[in-house]
Amino acid sequence: MGTVATVVLALALIATYLTWTASRMDRLHARTDAARAALDAQLVRRAATALEVAASHGIEPLRAAASAGYHSEQDARAAAETALSEAMRSVSLDEESATALAEAGRRVVLARTFYNDAVRDTVAFRQRRVVRALRLVGHAPEPEPFEIDDTPPLDTPLADTPPIRDAPVSPRVVT
Repeated sequence: MGTVATVVLALALIATYLTWTASRMDRLHARTDAARAALDAQLVRRAATALEVAASHGIEPLRAAASAGYHSEQDARAAAETALSEAMRSVSLDEESATALAEAGRRVVLARTFYNDAVRDTVAFRQRRVVRALRLVGHAPEPEPFEIDDTPPLDTPLADTPPIRDAPVSPRVVT
């Protein structure tokens, strides 16, 4: 009877571990999806702010880049957003408009950082041997990091604050 109880206990522990692992994988994908939605919202907000500034100051290159960023599809989004960043850096604005663009850009940097952290954690967990062997990922596509040039202009009021990506990185343990 002791052997049967040991086997049942071992199977229960294995089932509990596999259930926990599958739910963790699901939570990581949900976190990545939520971070992507937040990033998309901040990119749209930055493009809308740039469109507003471009319209009020009559700056056609900024308007064109902001419109392209605002209406871009997912495949061309990174290139359009990088072009918008370059256009934002190339214009000279009054302090109020520059601050509005800098704040919107700062939010994009934060949202992109959160998204790329979620992608890193999800990809690391997907590479675990148990997850791959038992195909716990299902049909979910592997998330891709979102890389754009979002360096703020040097003459903006927020340019003297340290960039987020140069902040010290704390070690993370993906469980």
